[in-house]
Amino acid sequence: MKFIPIYEALTIKAQKNSPPHIAFEELLESERQLAEWSRIEKVKPLNLAAEKSTAPLFAKRVEIAEMVIQKTPERFVAEAPSTTTVDADPTAWMNDLSPAQAKRLQAAQSRSEVMGQDWSQPTWSDMAKEVLEKSGVMTATTSSNPRVYVAGVDASGKANTKIPQAEVRIPDRNNQPSDDGMNPSYGLVEEQRPAGIRTISGPLEITGGLAVTNEHHIEIRRSDEGVLKELGKVNLVQGQYNIDVEDVTGSIIARLVDKEGKTLGEGSFRLNRVASIAQNRLQGPKIRIEPHPDFGGIVTSAYNPKPDDAAPAKTLVTFVKGAKEVAPKKDGAVAMDNVTKGSTTVMRAAAPSHMQTASIVVSGQEFKTPLYPASMIQALQDILSQQRQMSFEGAPTIIWGKVSLDGKTLSGIDVVVESDPSLVPVYFNQFMLPDPSLKSTGDNGLFAFVNAEPGFHSLLATRAEAIVGYQNVVVEEGSVAQGDIQSTMKNEAVPLRVYDAFAGDAVPATVTMQSLQSEFEVQGATTVTLPNLKRYGLMRVQPEGTDYVAARYVYNDNDEYVHAPVVRWSWLSAIKGYLKIDDLPTAGVIVGFVPDENFEVYLAAYDSFNPRQIVYFDMQGRILQNGKGIAGGGFILYNVPEDIHEVVVVGERTQKIYSRVLPVDPNTLSVLSFRE
Repeated sequence: MKFIPIYEALTIKAQKNSPPHIAFEELLESERQLAEWSRIEKVKPLNLAAEKSTAPLFAKRVEIAEMVIQKTPERFVAEAPSTTTVDADPTAWMNDLSPAQAKRLQAAQSRSEVMGQDWSQPTWSDMAKEVLEKSGVMTATTSSNPRVYVAGVDASGKANTKIPQAEVRIPDRNNQPSDDGMNPSYGLVEEQRPAGIRTISGPLEITGGLAVTNEHHIEIRRSDEGVLKELGKVNLVQGQYNIDVEDVTGSIIARLVDKEGKTLGEGSFRLNRVASIAQNRLQGPKIRIEPHPDFGGIVTSAYNPKPDDAAPAKTLVTFVKGAKEVAPKKDGAVAMDNVTKGSTTVMRAAAPSHMQTASIVVSGQEFKTPLYPASMIQALQDILSQQRQMSFEGAPTIIWGKVSLDGKTLSGIDVVVESDPSLVPVYFNQFMLPDPSLKSTGDNGLFAFVNAEPGFHSLLATRAEAIVGYQNVVVEEGSVAQGDIQSTMKNEAVPLRVYDAFAGDAVPATVTMQSLQSEFEVQGATTVTLPNLKRYGLMRVQPEGTDYVAARYVYNDNDEYVHAPVVRWSWLSAIKGYLKIDDLPTAGVIVGFVPDENFEVYLAAYDSFNPRQIVYFDMQGRILQNGKGIAGGGFILYNVPEDIHEVVVVGERTQKIYSRVLPVDPNTLSVLSFRE
């Protein structure tokens, strides 16, 4: 036996969208569907009730014989194709399949189009063999009888070359509950604790009217850059959670899920907030499971004499460009549900004798939007007309906002409109009157801009050339654009990655983010520090070289990670040429990625958009012909007119709405990711 030391790690790369990986996923999918536990989960639970009785109840230990569930794979033998027939049907072997196998193949074809894959590519074993031969571990003389061992380290730190075996231990009568109060043996498998594992535990609270029934369960997991990892457990009696994690990156997420897999409520915290990472047992913060995020907030009058936040009479609020119209409740509360976390929309509120107010809102972040009386706006214009010796004609276009730091108003702040620096700000004194002597915000933090051009604008607040905060607004004729600029002392380190959208390779690029004062270089991956605010922001990524397209991205300052997939010019132009889509120099292009479920996409309130210019692609970037998107793939919208659009994705399984507000400029590419 010959031992060959390997001093450098051997890396065998296999793309997740390669045919072998697709076949492997289809195998797992079929195993999930055919598993015995899947059948058991579908059985409706029985509610056992006992009438009042004085008879005592006794528990008796019952020894149950071992039960083994086995599955024998069904095999078939396909007849060899005839060599005498020139035009032999290459799919004739499908006639030899059983009805169950044929149905399974049809389902796989519908999900991943396995019949259209290029199976001439090398398999994983071929790629592994090639890597080992290049490294010298396998040579021509040893390839017939190779001796390659992969050594691991057990819990005690000793090297072990044996294949790990599952260990099953049956608990005896002396088993006692664990120290943390968790049930010690829902199953009979006792796992050894690997080195480096940390246990995080803490209190759990369910709020917002949510409740747990026999049709619900709570799931505790660690999520790292969108990938779900370790699974924890919950003690509902004590209101505690407990999870073992291999690393302290990412977040701990708690979800209340019903029997259909729908998330009813969610709570989370980032692991970098845990005080100590050197201990094996850590005390985690309280996780509050609250109702699933939606568009919700309060609409009130700017002059409201009532103590509660009541909206003016006959107020109407619209979301997603009129897709949802809501009348506020008595307390002024409005909401739109069935939207995903991180979705954005332009909320518009209108009432008689008031100016319409428009603002960009983020799901899960409660907003408070005032409605301004038309007489108040007219009085503001009259005062400014006298102060500036100018007249304001036409429908008013106003930007109105307030600067605050962690909820407290800020004075001495300079506010500018980055997209139109010629606009002169209006600051208000303690009597809520425009004061031309003020060159920055007063104690109330209020500011306004009059006669702004309709469109998408970015506001920037600074003090002594240091950025305090920013806000994006949508200005419309006859409307007030609400642009409150929030800032915070709390910052979070967030991973940022720039990578090829289909190959996954890191791509060097220059990145510009609204949250940061200057642009920076990234070699595929870095960490940025962002304010802990749920705020809509824009980012521009300029990849090195000419292979990839510079693009605009949408992000949220409160995101746990920021990913920027980049696409190649050749890919976009090849699809456009193949489908014979005309070039419109006054239009832009939008590319979207939807990893979680099958979907459809549309532009809100834009029915005239040509369906031929909507292209769906799979995870490898190949065109789909069924007019719908699949999980892991995405879409391309060609020739999108210059405007402020809301791109809406509707999930096929959950029927949830993923929406993104996006300004589209001519001859530009915008890239969106629709991951919850």
